Amino acid sequence: MAVYTEVPDNELEEFVARYDIGRVASCKGIAEGVENSNYLLHTERGSFILTLYEKRVKAGDLPFFIGLMEHLAGKGIACPTPIHAHNGEALGELCGRPAAIISFLDGMWPRRPTPRHCQLLGEALAKFHLAGADFPMKRANDLSLAGWRRLFEAC
Repeated sequence: MAVYTEVPDNELEEFVARYDIGRVASCKGIAEGVENSNYLLHTERGSFILTLYEKRVKAGDLPFFIGLMEHLAGKGIACPTPIHAHNGEALGELCGRPAAIISFLDGMWPRRPTPRHCQLLGEALAKFHLAGADFPMKRANDLSLAGWRRLFEAC
């Protein structure tokens, strides 16, 4: 299961109160994933994803990822977007971890991908790259060739 940090109810309620999304109705860990603790969060005003960023993610890189989501959404890419707290910030802290609440997109992953799925994915990826071409922030890709040795040695 990809929930590394358990969130006590009282801390969750205090965190969610910082946002204009209503009170917590339910919160359930999401098993899929490998790096962060993700929860499906239902409130009085809808469904969201709560992410606690775990140890491999550098806190200094999070503004890049938050900004990229907002940039892509602004270009019409159907992607989750960060919810900003009352103080205007998209990132907060929960259980000693950087955390964010992100919009929820309905859908499911295909259990048996077809060539048509691959075509649609290619089209979406092309649109993603075109929409992101003028994103002003930059960061090194930790999963690029330069990072392979470190990843290999960590295994």
